[in-house]
Amino acid sequence: MTRYTPNRVDDTLFLISEDDGDRLEVGTVDDIVDAVGGETYVIEYDDKQRTQPWLQTDDNVLEIDVREAMMTLPHTGETVAELIDYDMSTDRYGLPTRTYNFANQLVDILERQGSS
Repeated sequence: MTRYTPNRVDDTLFLISEDDGDRLEVGTVDDIVDAVGGETYVIEYDDKQRTQPWLQTDDNVLEIDVREAMMTLPHTGETVAELIDYDMSTDRYGLPTRTYNFANQLVDILERQGSS
């Protein structure tokens, strides 16, 4: 299965194939941050989720740096195949459709953290 790693060129995020170097333009980093809702994404956990051994929080809240997450999380070929279907024309909420959909996928990944 091909994995895609994030790569920033100037202010644009690309997903680069580890197999053959193919790359997919996702959008500007600032647009992705805006679509996610800001620099920090906050996840609130219930008491059961808080028992996950990797989650160390006293207030059932985990704050995630959006820029760091988008630049470190690898993506599957399936994710990239879905994103390819969207073009970079500005459409949804004044953002390119692909950028908006990537931000939604990133939020989905973040929200799954700590789920049991």
